[in-house]
Amino acid sequence: MLTAKTLVAITGSTKYEDRMASFAERLNTYAPSQTAPHRLAQLLPQVLHESMAFRYVREIWGPTSAQLRYEGRADLGNVRAGDGKLFIGRDLIQCTGRSNYRSLTDWVHANLDPDAPDFEENPELLEQPEWLGIAVIWYWTTRVSASYVEAGNIEMITRQINGGLNGYTDRLQWFDKTALVLLGYGRDHVRAFQSAAGIAVDGVSGPKTRAAMHEALMALEGAPAADLMPDPSDDDTDALRALVGAFIADAGPLL
Repeated sequence: MLTAKTLVAITGSTKYEDRMASFAERLNTYAPSQTAPHRLAQLLPQVLHESMAFRYVREIWGPTSAQLRYEGRADLGNVRAGDGKLFIGRDLIQCTGRSNYRSLTDWVHANLDPDAPDFEENPELLEQPEWLGIAVIWYWTTRVSASYVEAGNIEMITRQINGGLNGYTDRLQWFDKTALVLLGYGRDHVRAFQSAAGIAVDGVSGPKTRAAMHEALMALEGAPAADLMPDPSDDDTDALRALVGAFIADAGPLL
């Protein structure tokens, strides 16, 4: 189970807590399997980067030259006058273009909720609290390979979300914060985790540290995310170190 409290701990801010609560509700209701700690640690960094930590739920309309080219784009299904602006990107991972709004609607009706609204007819609903996050679930389920999620392959997940590696460093940093919170640490306590994992304590989260985090998160399979949220003001990490060290020992040798 994901909670707004956990998302506040990851982001370090309560500014968009209402949106966090809406997204958590959507994920818990329609994609509970994705709330397993190691899966959340892959999903949330992408959401946090794409939305700038819940700041944006709709594409900012200029219009820019690129946005003007939305109009009449057959690959987006924008075949009617005004479709370009009407079907701008919405949700925390943006759904853009008439055909994608139609595909989202069809998928939600077939797989999640036959009584859900028609998002092609009511595109603005994707930015409203009642449905915020539904396009994230659709995109994550239909476009992102589960094998990459299970392997903790942030690079390939980013390529499937973004089409390239734009913002990759930011996504990695959000992974670090997310993983640490889900493991019971403060979002910047890299050194504490490294100490528990028995790897070089330098405070730098590189490939070896992230691999260790992924292994530790896999060992937490089935634990509710809300129960793993630490008190950010608590600097006493001895118990947390022992806990994570035990998880890692059970998980076997780390790369």
